[in-house]
Amino acid sequence: TTMKIQATLLLSTLAITTAFAPIGGSITTPNSSTQLRAEIGETGIAFENVAREWRCKYTAGPSGGPGDSDSLKECQALLSEYLPKLKELPGAKVTRQVCGGCLDFKVSIVQPLEEHGAWAEVNYEPLESEFLDKLKGIEGVSQVETQEITFEAL
Repeated sequence: TTMKIQATLLLSTLAITTAFAPIGGSITTPNSSTQLRAEIGETGIAFENVAREWRCKYTAGPSGGPGDSDSLKECQALLSEYLPKLKELPGAKVTRQVCGGCLDFKVSIVQPLEEHGAWAEVNYEPLESEFLDKLKGIEGVSQVETQEITFEAL
């Protein structure tokens, strides 16, 4: 079947590029349709979802915390600008994490394995480069980075 062949090719690509190995094809869970699963080697860590994380450090405000941080306010404004576009990605759920202690601002775009693979194949474009370029342009923002990680509710 064409879908199984496409799934196998996608999982093979992900296994090579991200060290994730497919297991048993697909599964059905009460809250989802048939989804692809992968496992990280023989660790027992299996997953159906992958997140693309965009992160940076922002600077504290005059009070020394996040509550009056201009750079954090601008990071949030940028996320608000891109949120509708991110939510249009197939199967995407978007989360934001902010730490007032270490001054982290993180955005995770979580997708089922198959949908994430399709976005990864086009290098997360055009959204990633646009967002990251604008993030880098915010005064007080540093250490702009990306990461691909598994993302599972347990």
